[in-house]
Amino acid sequence: MHYIFDFGHSKNTPGKYSPKRENGERFYEYLSNRKIGYLVLSKLDNLGISYSLCFDPEIDEDTPLTTRANNANKICQKCGKNNCLFISLHSNAFGDGETWYDNARGWCVYTTKGTTQSDKYATIFFEEAEKLLPKYGMTLRKDTTDGDPDYESNFTVIYKTICPAVLLEQLFFTSRIDLAFLDSALGRDVLSDIIVNAIKRIENKAK
Repeated sequence: MHYIFDFGHSKNTPGKYSPKRENGERFYEYLSNRKIGYLVLSKLDNLGISYSLCFDPEIDEDTPLTTRANNANKICQKCGKNNCLFISLHSNAFGDGETWYDNARGWCVYTTKGTTQSDKYATIFFEEAEKLLPKYGMTLRKDTTDGDPDYESNFTVIYKTICPAVLLEQLFFTSRIDLAFLDSALGRDVLSDIIVNAIKRIENKAK
């Protein structure tokens, strides 16, 4: 399998930040996505698992979602779409970015609408999150109306990819409880382990 990563948003994406913390600073989602993402890539390097990025995370300009999906599709054409999994990293938010909402919390995973191979992969990610996050007081969110735990929405970046795709919402940065974990070295390590552990399971199934 080949894994294609999208580190959600960029420095210039408007509105993707937390309310001001006590020190007057804000948390920026794009930066967190990159910290967790690069940690995942480092762990995959150690395992010898192949991956690509669908855009350059170091540029400040926000790469359009369709461009990210198109870049991923070019990789799929080389590797075979059934041999690829697209993974988009995000964190969730609630409100206007100026007020804390500590009750809006939790980790979840999205796929597109309908039953696809993506649902099976999403369940693996959810199960790995369920093994780790409660140990640290973190919660999970799920929608089981169709028999599996993922939420479904046709977000552009996963809807326009030709391979299976999942989008991870890694806790809420508008909750001080979630944010304290999300923005810690421990939290980033655990959240990256969820992704890597899921990929290891997928690799074992593919053999």
